[in-house]
Amino acid sequence: MTQGTEQAERAQPHVPPSGDHRERLTINPTIEEFTRWLALGGGLFTLVAIATTLVSVVGRYGFGAPVPGDYELVELLCAVGIFLFFPYAHATSSNIVVEFFTTRLPGRQKRILDLGHDVMFAAVAALLAWRLAIGLMQKFQNGESTMLIRVPFWWSYSLAVAALIVLCIVCIARIIAGLRALRQ
Repeated sequence: MTQGTEQAERAQPHVPPSGDHRERLTINPTIEEFTRWLALGGGLFTLVAIATTLVSVVGRYGFGAPVPGDYELVELLCAVGIFLFFPYAHATSSNIVVEFFTTRLPGRQKRILDLGHDVMFAAVAALLAWRLAIGLMQKFQNGESTMLIRVPFWWSYSLAVAALIVLCIVCIARIIAGLRALRQ
């Protein structure tokens, strides 16, 4: 595959599943690519959590030696993984949407509802980022860590806050794209 073909394929917008009748807003390709990398990082965290669980279960029942602190580690890895998936899911309109009441609405009214959703989602993401940032500062100052393996909580909080900030940026980009779509 040539480099030009590869770039053209990456530039193609995400195609929603066939049952989804919503328009997909096009946001800044750099933002979308960055969110893709975050999601891949979230996938990596999830795979490490799966591997930790597998090794711990085999160790526990096969050799009587589980991974120490496996519950703590899996909890942190899954939490961070989930936060890293949020920006990509929203950037590519991949969040679950229930269109039961809106299927018969005209396109303009659906765009207005989507714009309202993006505004509310931006506010919620900003609120969560703010509150988690406060928690991050407290965890860092207190040196709080997990009970068994002593992993500091601040690192997971910092990744979650960073992912929420990116989610806010995605929401703002979608708001701008939604306003442009309404003007057309």
